[in-house]
Amino acid sequence: MKARLLVTLLLIFSISGAAGAQNKNKVDNAGLQFWTKFKTAVAKNDKETVASMTRLPFLFQGRELAKPGFIQKFDAIFSVRVKRCFAKATLVKEGDGFEVFCGQQIFLFEKVGAVYRFTEIGVND
Repeated sequence: MKARLLVTLLLIFSISGAAGAQNKNKVDNAGLQFWTKFKTAVAKNDKETVASMTRLPFLFQGRELAKPGFIQKFDAIFSVRVKRCFAKATLVKEGDGFEVFCGQQIFLFEKVGAVYRFTEIGVND
């Protein structure tokens, strides 16, 4: 009887521990809401909204872009290929933020203060 109780308790703890670990690897609701709004704005070429959701200045090709420069480079940053990728992308939790992998590029989103922002494009090696 004691052995069966011990096995049952171990099962319960291992299941709840696994569920907790899975939740740690999921993007929170605020991140999901941010991502939905962000990718929709990118798809619609809503440069102003995307810029407002980006940490500026934004480093792109070795240059810091303020809002006017970011808007000017929008089509280079968000090519047709990237837009297609965003439409099907899976979010990968990373620290307090998340990443989106598109071929050789990684789009990084982090909490800046209490809100999410598009912060960086990295290289997927």
